[in-house]
Amino acid sequence: MAVYFNKIIIALLLTLNVSLIAQNDDVSVIYHQVPGIVKDTLQRVHNDGILRKIAVGGMLSLNVGTYTYIDLSPDISYHFNKYFAVGVGGTYIFAYDNFDKTDYHVFGARAFVEGHFLNYIGLYAAYQVLNFVDPRPRSLDNRIWSNNISLGGGYYQRSERFSTYAFILYNRSDREGYNIYGNLLIKVGFNVFLK
Repeated sequence: MAVYFNKIIIALLLTLNVSLIAQNDDVSVIYHQVPGIVKDTLQRVHNDGILRKIAVGGMLSLNVGTYTYIDLSPDISYHFNKYFAVGVGGTYIFAYDNFDKTDYHVFGARAFVEGHFLNYIGLYAAYQVLNFVDPRPRSLDNRIWSNNISLGGGYYQRSERFSTYAFILYNRSDREGYNIYGNLLIKVGFNVFLK
């Protein structure tokens, strides 16, 4: 019985070894080949320079202490030329008050337009919608929408693959008592061009 069992184990090990070698040889060729249409499309995007016009970036605000405030606002923009760009972005804000032991979450989206002049001046206009809990009735089930328009300008500097900005914006909300940002907003951030 032991001899029969040893022969089965040896046969299984030899079969397993052969199948692993065969699998290794066949699969490596298949997974490293890119279909022609995908390769051609990627080559066109690379050659057209579209990646040179797309930038990703955004803004991160952090305040920790008695009142914790975290604002994460990523964005993506398309630069038609060195003077004009349009983009979209999102916003997530978390705030926590240590005295009241309350927190809130704000979600939002925005569309914006930027103008760049003289290699260091920028103008900025954005429409932003924000969703948050209505603080007045103290009901966690009552989320409201706020429409905001921000206009302003300031410093904008761009290099070949990187840009930074610091804008002073006037923010106007359709819900006067619920303006999350306040009327004066300072926006500092960066962008990285994809190529």
